[in-house]
Amino acid sequence: MKKILFPTDLSEASTKAFIYALHLADKSGAVITTLHVYRRPEVKAAGLPRTLEEFYATYDLEEFQNYKDSIPALRDIQKSSGFSHVKVNHVLKSGKPVDTILKVAGEENADMIVMGTTGATGLKKIFLGSVAGQVLEQAACPVLAVPEKAIFDGVIDRIAFTTSYKEEEKKALRKAIDILEPFHPEVHCINVDLAHTDFHTHAMDKFKQDFKEEERLRFHVLDGNDIREMITSFLQENDIDILAMATHKRSFLDELFNYSKTKMMSYHADTPILSIPAHTLV
Repeated sequence: MKKILFPTDLSEASTKAFIYALHLADKSGAVITTLHVYRRPEVKAAGLPRTLEEFYATYDLEEFQNYKDSIPALRDIQKSSGFSHVKVNHVLKSGKPVDTILKVAGEENADMIVMGTTGATGLKKIFLGSVAGQVLEQAACPVLAVPEKAIFDGVIDRIAFTTSYKEEEKKALRKAIDILEPFHPEVHCINVDLAHTDFHTHAMDKFKQDFKEEERLRFHVLDGNDIREMITSFLQENDIDILAMATHKRSFLDELFNYSKTKMMSYHADTPILSIPAHTLV
């Protein structure tokens, strides 16, 4: 991993996400590009182009100054966390947040996007109706979404990966392992069996045949009636630092929140989500 894009709205949630970006960059030797996107106000000034031009010039200057003033705070976080050596570039852009983040990620050839999720109290609020949610759905690279309640203890030693034993999920699992390999974490693959049959156990045995060489890989079939409750309990009881998953576009979201399907997933509000876009796996 060489490049990490860190979109920030200068909130406390994004500050917490910055800590994760620094740790990832330090372990992988990546360069971080911080990105603040702002939207110019729509002003109707027909017949007054010069006045409008001056207005926007002033507005852009103020946004630049605000972002410039925030950079020392980010540097202070670097210094206090012991990451002064991590190279960080700073970019300010005007435009629609989601479109601009995705565009810059492409232009920078970002290997990963790390961003905070303000007010997220569950997976649904992260995936729907937020900038982070839309980035997760549309990004062409892995995205780490860090809830504002996340508490980082400085280590990533246990991650979980949700699976329904699809072939594409094998590639996503390998990608997640590769991204977090510098931390040498235990990896817990979890599936929730709502049908209470042996099918999921057999599917798990077949799935894990391709991962015999992974000594730190564990597999779990969770037997219960409530997917949200089972996954949340697992994350809490096992002190999971990051929940990884293969994500799809809209069809995935449609399935995700249909309670009648076993692929519905959830997570504890304090746990960051690592999204591996299924459409990028080849």
